[in-house]
Amino acid sequence: MWGWVPSRLMEPTKFMLRERTSLPLMLYGVYVYLCSNSLRRASRILEPVIERSHEAIRQWVQRLAPICDGFDVDRRLVTAMFVDETMIKIRGKQAWVWVAFEPGLRCFLAFRISYNQSIPDAYLFLKELRTRYGRKPIWTDEGTFYPEACRWARLEHHVYGTELKNLIERMNQSLKDRLECFDDIFPCLKEGCDREHVRNWISVFRFYHNHVRTNGEIGRPPMEFDERPEYARFIEIISREVLT
Repeated sequence: MWGWVPSRLMEPTKFMLRERTSLPLMLYGVYVYLCSNSLRRASRILEPVIERSHEAIRQWVQRLAPICDGFDVDRRLVTAMFVDETMIKIRGKQAWVWVAFEPGLRCFLAFRISYNQSIPDAYLFLKELRTRYGRKPIWTDEGTFYPEACRWARLEHHVYGTELKNLIERMNQSLKDRLECFDDIFPCLKEGCDREHVRNWISVFRFYHNHVRTNGEIGRPPMEFDERPEYARFIEIISREVLT
């Protein structure tokens, strides 16, 4: 399985300080977790190759987030942005994940986590989108906070009909499926949680959605055009970033 991996990827790097697992195996473990959506299951799948606990895999996911954050969609490719929100729970408290997708590219553009579902929270997310991707039309459902938030952000607002609603729901479903698999509760034992571990998890998932996972409608990841196996693509793209 690992014959295609260059020997230099098996050597320690600054990113891997105090890590006893080689980079390809670490990335493969994260890939298995993203596919199975279970840390314990990923740990069991790795056992024939290497024994690592589910907690080790959780820490690998958290460590990859800053690297995955660097993979943004070229703003010149973005023509419109679909915005939606979904509820999760963090330490038993309701929180909202605001998400944006590009319908033509099928890309997961950005997200934001807040503890409120309001016009100011929607505005802050739209403002971030405008900064990153420019003044592109915003399409939403009939949420009452969106029209005013778009006006504050000076962005063109549209309410999508049934056909476009089905499209964004399909695009958003993969994220929602994973949140629901956690019973919509992210494990957190920290008082005064700053939501960083949740943000890191979604950052890694955004990279996986855009660059690794094959989209059933287009037959490839939204931002990749090769025919490599998913696990190989994940390992090669991240390794290239780590080693540069």
